[in-house]
Amino acid sequence: MLHCYYGHIYRLAGARSSARLHRTFLGQHLLKTFASDAQSKAAAEAVPETVLSRSEPDKSSQDRVRVDGRFVARQLPQQPHQPQQDAGHQLQRPSWLPETAPLVPPISQHQLDSLADLLQSARNVVVLTGAGCSTESAIPDYRGPSGAYSTGFKPITHQQFMGSAERRSQYWARSYAGWHEFVDVEPNPAHEGLARLQRLGWVGPIMTQNVDRLHQKGGARDVVEMHGTTHRVVCMNCERIIDRQVFQDQLSELNPGAYEAVERVVSTIRRDRQAAREARQQGMTPDGVQRPKFDAEVQKTGGSQASEEAVVRRPDGDVEIPVRRPDGDVELRTAGTSFIVPPCAACGGILKPYVVFFGDQLPKDRSAWCLELAGEADAMLVVGSSLMVYSAYRLAKATKAAGSPLALCVVGPTRADDMADLKVEALAGEAMTRLASHPSLLVPRPL
Repeated sequence: MLHCYYGHIYRLAGARSSARLHRTFLGQHLLKTFASDAQSKAAAEAVPETVLSRSEPDKSSQDRVRVDGRFVARQLPQQPHQPQQDAGHQLQRPSWLPETAPLVPPISQHQLDSLADLLQSARNVVVLTGAGCSTESAIPDYRGPSGAYSTGFKPITHQQFMGSAERRSQYWARSYAGWHEFVDVEPNPAHEGLARLQRLGWVGPIMTQNVDRLHQKGGARDVVEMHGTTHRVVCMNCERIIDRQVFQDQLSELNPGAYEAVERVVSTIRRDRQAAREARQQGMTPDGVQRPKFDAEVQKTGGSQASEEAVVRRPDGDVEIPVRRPDGDVELRTAGTSFIVPPCAACGGILKPYVVFFGDQLPKDRSAWCLELAGEADAMLVVGSSLMVYSAYRLAKATKAAGSPLALCVVGPTRADDMADLKVEALAGEAMTRLASHPSLLVPRPL
């Protein structure tokens, strides 16, 4: 019954959006590639928990970076989140819902009406979105039950990236391997529902912690990318910005072996994606399709002749698929240091994704702009963010400090639960689709 209900909700979002959600689980994976001859250096000795200076006094309650540059994530409250459900009814995951998305009951009509009332009563509603807004596009979040942190993942910090050519090579190898899939990810009904509400004037600017640009793909116009975007690359010396796809092409030219390895895996992934689609059409779940395991390693990834002649070694024909991360790279067993990364063509400086890494600060002008939007808002709607990162949490605090209501559409605990005026635990796609289709919000906001 739940399956049918959710299916009806996503049909409201349009056949095109529904098709996007049928992207197979295989689409989020790439080859474990790029062999490393210096991987042992990553296992550094234990360092005392001395922390770099941050902007919030309570250091124990936030993500932090050690003096050696390593990242330490703040954990969510320990009590497990149990979604409410009717007795005798157990939630089952529909075949079209990616494993990255949480499994929760549908939003109630009362909750939906409450959200609609909030948008109607406030003239200037700002939206703040986080990783939970993109999980239905098969991009994992960080802190959810199936999030990146649950696998032991630790994102590279600003200090690590800038302080080591080896770490930069490893980072760009992972990013290169994951980019072709990440750039093709499509927006889901959450992005499209918010874009529709924005076009009709029911919500204003969308401030997002995400770097995937899915809000823009979904049709939103006024978007503030708080943490930047992976779709750009910036020189850390002269601040020259280039398009990420242009940089991807440069990496392909410099690393032909890696290019061939990725292309080979892409063809395998596409074949298995089609098999998954056919299985679903026959009423099977994705588990009915044999999952391949890429247990292959690229012997060389540089531009040498050897790298072109002997790219992939598959000892047993089995392959192990790596995991996509929220920033678009993939987790590789051995991301090698032989991966060639070009310097800035203008000044020879270090090239870095146009993204605020952990351990870095938001640009002052961007931070000030977000605070101004939050402080002047008549209401704030948070979608898919636990607000554990202080740069987001303080925006919610700014709205509340101005006497304006705060509404949360987030699955699981957040840092602002105790000060929220309304909290809804539902899929972002379902909630935003139904909200945009609410009878009171179907026409443009009166001027």
